[in-house]
Amino acid sequence: MLFFLPAMTEEVTYANLKFENSYELDNITKPEDTKKKGPSTSSRSCWPVVLILLTLCLALLMAVVTLAVLFFQIPKDYRKQLRDLNMTKNELHANFSNTLQAMGYQLCLEGDKNLKNNGQNCVLCPANWKWEGGDTCYYHPEKMKSWEESHQFCSSRNSTLLLIKDQAKLSLVQKFPRRTYWLGLIVRPQQRTWYWTDNTALTEEQKSWTKQLSFNQPCAYFHYSTIYSGTCKDEIYYICEKPAIQLQRGNNHWQEDWFVRPE
Repeated sequence: MLFFLPAMTEEVTYANLKFENSYELDNITKPEDTKKKGPSTSSRSCWPVVLILLTLCLALLMAVVTLAVLFFQIPKDYRKQLRDLNMTKNELHANFSNTLQAMGYQLCLEGDKNLKNNGQNCVLCPANWKWEGGDTCYYHPEKMKSWEESHQFCSSRNSTLLLIKDQAKLSLVQKFPRRTYWLGLIVRPQQRTWYWTDNTALTEEQKSWTKQLSFNQPCAYFHYSTIYSGTCKDEIYYICEKPAIQLQRGNNHWQEDWFVRPE
């Protein structure tokens, strides 16, 4: 019995050491598993970039949609404006035709029966202007003025100083009550040539009606049957002229209309 005790003591000691070591190993803290934790710092930093890109995509999409709507809306608005313009044009044309018709009846058919231009075709002039024949209306002011003042007066009434550019006009002017009038004829110093105020040059035929034209006296006037040149500051009578409104009666199927006769 005595010989077995030491052996048993060694075994117990060994067993105790083994268990103690095992207990220490169990008490060692195990490292935590990083896979079970939340997202890392690098992944969290990507979210702002993703949000910005998403916002830009949405903005781009909205811009494309807006452009598409405008693209299809413009032709629609254009067609509407075109229809409105056509309606306005038709209304203006109808109003103009009615006005001409009324003018024709009142001034040509129902006017003074002694007028030479009364009838189916007539020539109309503004108030205080005279129709002396042809296609022109004339205004005879009562005051004498210089050439420049006369020119400005006629221009303010959308007319010109008297122009004598053909033989018929020359014969007509000779019948006017006064014998001396400024003409719309002046010298252009650069060209040293006589020009009418409608920018046409004095022709060779018209030069045959002139006498003593001088470049030193750059404004022309009519005296009896001849054209002379004079000092522009002289004050004499003058005549303004403008095209007349010519109406002609026509038959447009169901109704009669008046229209402006082409020149």
